Amino acid sequence: MDQLIADFTKPLEEALKVGEASNFNNTTGQISNVLVCGLGGSGIGGTLISQLVADQCKVPVVVNKDYIIPSFVDENTLVICCSYSGNTEETIKMYEQAASKGAIVSIITSGGRFAEIANENELNLIQIRGGFPPRAAFGLSFPQLFYTFEKYGLIDNSFVAEFR
Repeated sequence: MDQLIADFTKPLEEALKVGEASNFNNTTGQISNVLVCGLGGSGIGGTLISQLVADQCKVPVVVNKDYIIPSFVDENTLVICCSYSGNTEETIKMYEQAASKGAIVSIITSGGRFAEIANENELNLIQIRGGFPPRAAFGLSFPQLFYTFEKYGLIDNSFVAEFR
């Protein structure tokens, strides 16, 4: 783990390439709020981005780290599900609830069940490289939240220069 911490910034260039290469469909709908779903190493990014984009994003951003999503979620909510493994039970449950409410869903994962869900349901997906402990994958996963916000028109792309 010491080496993973020492190498923390090395995956950033890869993360930027992954984010820039991701193709999203259907990003023109009316978004009235954002819900970022994730736990542990996959969820910390939601907490950080909600604060870092507060001055630019025109809609509220809420982070959820539980089994139950807030009642405000509807067809105008962008729900970003983050699960590095792709198999986090709580995040999959949150996805199921969001999908049943007709929310706009985007997924960030390295694979697992979430990659299957994204492909089966033609959801916007950013798939990152696996093989790290989730907290050590933060350098790969966190930038993808910025790309997701940017692709839905919620922020501009000034974050790219800041990451570089």
